[in-house]
Amino acid sequence: MVGDGGPHADVRDVTVGHAAIPHQRGPARHRFKESPGRPGSGTVLRAVLFTALAVVLLAPAGAIAFAAARYERSAIVSGQDLFGAAGHDGAGRPDARSGRPGAPGATQNAAPGTVDGRIRQALQDQAAALLGGDEDGFLRAVDPSATGLRENLARRFGSLRQLQVKVWQPAVQGRAAQAGGTATATVLVKYCFVVDTCEPLTLEATTKWSVAGKSVTLLEFGTAKYLGPRPFEVSELRTVVGDRVVMSTTAKYASRLPSMLPAAERAAALTDTFARWGGPPARYVVYLAGPDEWSSWYGLRQEAWVAGFALPLTASVTEIVLNAARVDTKQTLDVLRHEFTHVVTLAGVEKAYEHTWWLVEGIAEYVRVKGSGKPFDGVGDVRTYVRSGHWKGEIALDDPPADSSTADVSGRYGVAYLSLQRIADRYGEDKLLEFFDYAARQGLALSDAAPKAFGVTWDDVEADCARAVRGHG
Repeated sequence: MVGDGGPHADVRDVTVGHAAIPHQRGPARHRFKESPGRPGSGTVLRAVLFTALAVVLLAPAGAIAFAAARYERSAIVSGQDLFGAAGHDGAGRPDARSGRPGAPGATQNAAPGTVDGRIRQALQDQAAALLGGDEDGFLRAVDPSATGLRENLARRFGSLRQLQVKVWQPAVQGRAAQAGGTATATVLVKYCFVVDTCEPLTLEATTKWSVAGKSVTLLEFGTAKYLGPRPFEVSELRTVVGDRVVMSTTAKYASRLPSMLPAAERAAALTDTFARWGGPPARYVVYLAGPDEWSSWYGLRQEAWVAGFALPLTASVTEIVLNAARVDTKQTLDVLRHEFTHVVTLAGVEKAYEHTWWLVEGIAEYVRVKGSGKPFDGVGDVRTYVRSGHWKGEIALDDPPADSSTADVSGRYGVAYLSLQRIADRYGEDKLLEFFDYAARQGLALSDAAPKAFGVTWDDVEADCARAVRGHG
């Protein structure tokens, strides 16, 4: 996602269907699954929660579920949020005079005659060529012996140009390590798509250079160390760009994009109106992954039944990935109403949401249902859940346990939605969003948030919501 002051938050999910599965009669059914951090990330990542909505093949026809993985924000931010706002010119292009101000250990002041200086200059020349559409210039630094790298970077060039890259600002972290005629350097890149003023993404990658006399040539350019490889690093992409959404995929699925984009644009038009805590993003970025990409992009292996996930790449930037085997045009609008709601309602929040799960998911369902203009489609699931005896009357539900049944998880989502709908009916939508701000965004206890927003106790609010839920059961 790219944007002008439209940062993203920690919890995301994608609601999707499957064209080959009969249309579901109830709402999206959800189940959470926790997984450890990716090997090499340096720690088990816990504090950032991103969610993936999935089709469960063994569930009833059309059943949809959520899976979740948790990431520690410090690991992501240390690898992804390394640039300040400075260091690029008015067009968002690399500023050769300033390098990367504010980045500890950056070699922006390395003398041009040194190995560090030559590497820095080669990277800056490569960036200028990319932004100028000069493929030959982009590949000029590649060593003649590195034919595989040349092919790889040519593919990256094409994919980045498809994504309408507008900022590509590389800098070297620390000093290059030299040994035996080669140098290894860690490169940090700040980048933006479509707009040249944005909430930037960053990546960190390892490069290897041949050093011969006064010249350096590129031998290796790795993929993103954190949450890599990024789609444009390993796949030949095709992209469509709308007023609000960028959608990209491989050539095999490119024919789907023109019909999916209008639905995504409609979803964005609705969810933009809920961007109450900062401007909406300039563009939402959505990738459609085929089977090979599904198991490789971002270094996250998702089960085949997972239909999509939304991933925070920094404290304020999220990208969405949909599973091409589980998503068709028909579901796109409903899917992204829910998904984009998370982006705008959690914009700029830097904490996890384990204890406000019902609010985070309830608000996304509230907007999804409101946008559909139809009655809530999950009443049957709520009725089943209430009558099962598994619901104890509580409204402030945490995310479902890993061993929850599909029916119980579906019921939990229904309880969350009906509770927020009841609050909106009783106090109005603005008060609902004020309460959401206090409790979900600011982290106030419910006992403190309810009186501030509604002038009544939380016990009063919860009892009223519970009655509304039981009225549907």
